[in-house]
Amino acid sequence: MNRPCGTIRGMRGLGFAMSIAWLAASGNALACACCTHEGQRNVGTVALDSGKREQIESLRFAARAKLFTGEADVETIGGIVAPSGVYSMTAAWQDKRLVLSFRDDKGRSGTLALTLPKSIAVFEVDPRNGSDSGQGPVLYKEWKLSVPAAATGVFAPGSGPRQTLTLIVQGHGNSCTDASDFTHWTLVMQGPKANFALFGEFVTNR
Repeated sequence: MNRPCGTIRGMRGLGFAMSIAWLAASGNALACACCTHEGQRNVGTVALDSGKREQIESLRFAARAKLFTGEADVETIGGIVAPSGVYSMTAAWQDKRLVLSFRDDKGRSGTLALTLPKSIAVFEVDPRNGSDSGQGPVLYKEWKLSVPAAATGVFAPGSGPRQTLTLIVQGHGNSCTDASDFTHWTLVMQGPKANFALFGEFVTNR
């Protein structure tokens, strides 16, 4: 039986409208994979998979680092030979090892190195400060990598049994984390021989 042309055109129009609606719904679903929600928390220790490793290896360290002193005088910070408040620095990957090289204004130098661990501590939470990305609250983020400390030069006093070096990368973003979210870093040395922290920024395209 032949259908009236108007009926056929109407069905085609309905099919087109349904296709547009499906595409819009799919786009919204994909966008909401990165959405955040009030009170959101993602805290735990997870495997350092290839995706996270790629993000970490793509981070670019700025050329300046500071030594955390708080209310203390810089000379009182232990675990560093002739500690300085400011260092120039470079970062280089040697296979699975991140080597951070520091030099003070008198030419004294040393390195702190991290071999990538098998796991990483993740801290991504809504700080509930009212910031909003348009996809929900802007999360505060930290990724932490902790390994036995490896140190040379002026940092050699901090190398030894039970000394731990922790790299903390810090930033903000939505539920889809990548390297561009991270803007700052802190490097913490802890143990019976040395306890100090260095901090600085990442070079970003933001």
